Amino acid sequence: MYDDDRFSDSFEEYAPDETPDGPPRRRGCLFLFVSLLLVVTLIGSTLAAWFILAQRSVMTTASATSAPARQPTLAPATLVAALPTPVEPTPTAADEPTVNRIVIVNAEGQVETLTPDGQDRRVLTSEGNSVFFQFPAWSPDGRRLAVIGTRLTGGGIYVLPDVVGADNMPENQVYFSADETPIYLYWSPDNANLAFLANQSRNQMGLKVIAGDGGSESRLLATGAPFYWDWSDDGRQLLVHSGEDQGAALSLIDVQGETQAGNLATPGAFQAPGIAAGGRYWAFAEESEGLSSLVVVDTQTGERRSFEPSDSMALSWNPTGDQLAFTNGSADTHPFWGPLRVLDVAAGQTRLLARQTVLAFFWSPDGRSIAYITLNGTIEDEGINALAKTRHLAKWARPTQQTQGFLTLSVVDVASGQGLRLLNFEPTIVFLTQFLPFFDQYALSHSLWSPDSSALVLPVREEDSNVILVVPTAGGQPFHLAEGDVAFWSRR
Repeated sequence: MYDDDRFSDSFEEYAPDETPDGPPRRRGCLFLFVSLLLVVTLIGSTLAAWFILAQRSVMTTASATSAPARQPTLAPATLVAALPTPVEPTPTAADEPTVNRIVIVNAEGQVETLTPDGQDRRVLTSEGNSVFFQFPAWSPDGRRLAVIGTRLTGGGIYVLPDVVGADNMPENQVYFSADETPIYLYWSPDNANLAFLANQSRNQMGLKVIAGDGGSESRLLATGAPFYWDWSDDGRQLLVHSGEDQGAALSLIDVQGETQAGNLATPGAFQAPGIAAGGRYWAFAEESEGLSSLVVVDTQTGERRSFEPSDSMALSWNPTGDQLAFTNGSADTHPFWGPLRVLDVAAGQTRLLARQTVLAFFWSPDGRSIAYITLNGTIEDEGINALAKTRHLAKWARPTQQTQGFLTLSVVDVASGQGLRLLNFEPTIVFLTQFLPFFDQYALSHSLWSPDSSALVLPVREEDSNVILVVPTAGGQPFHLAEGDVAFWSRR
């Protein structure tokens, strides 16, 4: 089900697709359709996968709300006074041991870790605890894993040391609620805190923070829906984008919930904001004359520069420098999906990296490459519009052949623009319905890349089971690591 193929013409072979049917700014319709496609082909899927989908529906229910009316945007001088001093990233001690491990959620909904070659397997949780786990996140230092666990009586957050015999649920539980169940979590860069989203009242979510060692009660920072954020380098503040449409807001808050800078912009159509490495630059989309302009703020000078107005966008900073990758979505096609570009902030110049319709993209840890996901060539040639029409369901719902898959994983070298198509694949339901629609937020908290930027970990559907592949980015046959629904690499 995988094929290798060197790109020619620096990714120039595809043009953006024709327009799909349906309203703009609603990714859910196409993702729902493709999800139904998988359901048709995967009648024999496990009960665990369906349990995860039930959890996703809770998140979807919480995604529509209104927020207080927006106030005027801060003037640059006021903004600079409110901004924190940029902090240099803390260097890793040379004598610290290398982690380089992968965490998976297996078919039973339990957590395991292992080395990239499948050795030193550690089962961290077991079915006997009656907890079903989702989306484990490595702490930045690689010593612990935070994971959401759900049981019949509610949902909680568990922090597990990556050691054999870590399965002590009462001791490892740092948060639990029967009603305010967690749905997403993200470690602070200093390993001290976990910021997470929890269900609140109807159509509301709460942004909370709790100490990673469970040494304090959780604190509610803000309410609304949806929420997207990035941590400051020192782990003391969060750049938050909350709400949508007329209720959207963009602000800087601290871990106590105090607003440090409010009403930073009138948010455009985007999801996760970004703070560049070192903290000097921020990025987000700002509404301007009915479009969404990419805005970069220099926190040292207060200068705001606008680029690339479009209907919608997704963005992500290079983890090692001041380059910003982004896709522009069109109201005529699909929000947030579009050609992949990179902005050099110092030069103020933008370059096209891929003409295809990019669904998601992820920077390598060394900042030299970007992995991205598209519809495969066959479906792309038919046009996204084909997927939106019911009459095409039977065609795309046929059992996948050994060399087929409706998504394609590729990687591009940012400096040269040259790249490689790695494989066509069929994703697991969890990856398709929960990870991909919010990839820009998950890219901040959960890594698909190996720490040395040589490989990616990818959950795929293969025959009658979900498997985890390790995919070398230089090309070659993917390695079958284990069976599992989702997997993430440690950041070091």
